[in-house]
Amino acid sequence: MVITKGCPRCQGDLAHVDDIGDEYYSCVQCGFVKYQQADAPRILHEVIAERPRPVAVTRDEVHRRRMQKRLAERQHAVSVA
Repeated sequence: MVITKGCPRCQGDLAHVDDIGDEYYSCVQCGFVKYQQADAPRILHEVIAERPRPVAVTRDEVHRRRMQKRLAERQHAVSVA
């Protein structure tokens, strides 16, 4: 079983490993190891997926925000003077 974006360290993919006497999840990207406990939930990604992910902003959005900031600064400078 593979849990996508389930690694708490790098947000990488966790792969389920069933070794002799051991059962754990290992991150494919960074090597983080999470040992499976008897009372731990089997599906880890439901708990981790609740955290909001950052959204990429387009260049147009960055430009629009800069223009709004500059306009607000100019208006503030005019109102102070």
